[in-house]
Formats: sequence, C-alpha cells, structure tokens
Amino acid sequence: MRVDVIQGTKAALSTTVQECPQGDISRRIVEPCRLLPKEPFKRRLVRLVSRAALRLQAPRVRRLAGAPISVRHNLICLEDRFGSDASLGVLLRLMRAGPAERVLIPGCYLGGEDVQFWLRRGVKKVDGIDVYSLDERWRSIVPELRRHYLADVNFRQGAIERIPFPDGSFDLLGTHAVLEHVRNLEAMASETARVLCSGGWAWHCFGPLYYSFGADHCIAAYGDSAGYDHLLLDDAEYKKRIWDQAFFDRESDPNLPFWARQNQFSFATAGEYVARFRRCFEIVHVVLKLSAKALEYRQKQHGSWARLIQAGVPEQDLLIKSMCVVLRKR
Repeated sequence: MRVDVIQGTKAALSTTVQECPQGDISRRIVEPCRLLPKEPFKRRLVRLVSRAALRLQAPRVRRLAGAPISVRHNLICLEDRFGSDASLGVLLRLMRAGPAERVLIPGCYLGGEDVQFWLRRGVKKVDGIDVYSLDERWRSIVPELRRHYLADVNFRQGAIERIPFPDGSFDLLGTHAVLEHVRNLEAMASETARVLCSGGWAWHCFGPLYYSFGADHCIAAYGDSAGYDHLLLDDAEYKKRIWDQAFFDRESDPNLPFWARQNQFSFATAGEYVARFRRCFEIVHVVLKLSAKALEYRQKQHGSWARLIQAGVPEQDLLIKSMCVVLRKR
C-alpha cells in the first residue's frame, strides 16, 4: 500500500515552495476565455436558503457517514449540494458592514467565475495570480473584463506560497480548487494572512482531499472499484497506471494524470488544514462535504475499506471529499 509512501512524500515536499514554471502554457489550454452571464436569480435564492437546508439535512448525512466526524465544522453535506452556496452566503452576510474593495484570486486561471463573481458585486480592483503563466490568454481576457466591469483587473504569474504583493494589500482573498494542490500549507497560511489587511477575509473552497475517493484526479478513470487505488496499490503499480498515457488518451481529458505525475498535492487531511489556518486566522465557518462515491465504495468493497482502516487511515478522512472555509485575519 502507498500510505507510508504518501507520508514520506508529504514530509519531503511540505517545506518546499513551488517555483513558478517558466514558459507560457496558453496554447495548451483549450477552454475559452469569456465574459460570463449575470448570476441567475435562482443561484442567489439557493444561497439564501442553503444554510437552513443543510441544517435540516445534517442528521441524515451524519447517519450516512456512520462514523464520528471530529473535524471542527459548522455544516456538513453530501457532495456539494448547498455546501459552497452556504459558505459563500455566510461570507457575504459577514462582509455587509465593510464590502471588499481590493480582492486577490490565487489560481485565477482564465478569469472565470472565481474572478467575475466579485466583479459582478462591484469590486473595483481585482488581482489574480496563477502558478502557470497564461500571458497570451490574459492579454485577451483582461481588457474585456476591465471594459465590461469598469474595474482595475490584473493577472500575473505567482505562487500562493510566495505572493508577489506587499503586506496588507487586500481586503479579501478567495480560492477555488487550489489548496488541495499546495504542498506547503504553512507558507500558504502565512502568506495569505500577510497580504490581507487587518480584519481581512479569506474564503477557500478546495478538494478532493487526498485520502478521499478518486482524490488524485485520475485513478478513478479505471472504474469506481479503483477509487482508492491511489492509497491501496503499491507505489510501482500505481506509477505504472498513472503513466499509461495510452489509457488516458482514450479518456475525454487526456491530461487527467497531470497532477498525480507532478506529486502536486498537499496530501493533507481536513483536520490538518484547520490546524494550519488556526495559526494565522480566526476560523469563522467551515462546511465539510462527504463523498457519495466513498459511501458507495464502503458498501461494495468491504475488504478494501477494511485494509485502509487497518493501515491507519481514519474513516472520516476516507469520507471527507472537500471543504469550504471562511477565515478572518486577526
């Protein structure tokens, strides 16, 4: 099993700071850069009712979990039904007294929803960073964003473990599907706190967490019964699978194994994220999301599930797929 290998890899990588790769990858990206439509009224309505809905669903979700969830949390859900909406709703409600004027989006990519969500709300200065350079694409989309939203929008290459801005530059920092790929969580937490002003907000939605179903982004392509093979296989067999490009060329996204081949994961559990955040922030609100695929796997693959438990992986870490957190700088 790879559990010991994972712990060794995590220890070796967790004190490093990722260097920003040289070279523009714009021409390797097929997704379009585009202005997004106005947020539907239904989306806003869902955000209003999501917390109440999750409170009603919580007893059922905990029964389905069938295991104690000791990670500090305010709400719990199955997959993402209401989870992200509830978390964003909490953040927006708390920010009413002092709306953000300067926003940083690490992992800005092509300036999609993560960026435009805040521009729609009238934020007049939005900066984005991404560990990979997309200069060619940014030269196209940034002027459109500026004209459409009448805002100061700028994107540049940079890593969240070494943010290229002075102390106290922002009122709000937000990420989506970024922190699961950050190896050095200590540096991430301290840097995100550093660039926020006193009392500034951070919102992170991230996952899958590495001990959950299909969390390496690619092994589940081999079928649902392989959803935990990134933990169960020995390291040699696992590497053989993720480097089988002929297999992945038959998938809709041939780049599925990119992150696994780079070991570009934090390898952290939900509890470890909470512990890192606590050192630099007040933890205001946490939503945990459980994996429906994990529950199905546990029911069908009794032997493999038992092997994971016997290897010392807490059951809650096998079940928790992702999380959303609202943080405030002290």
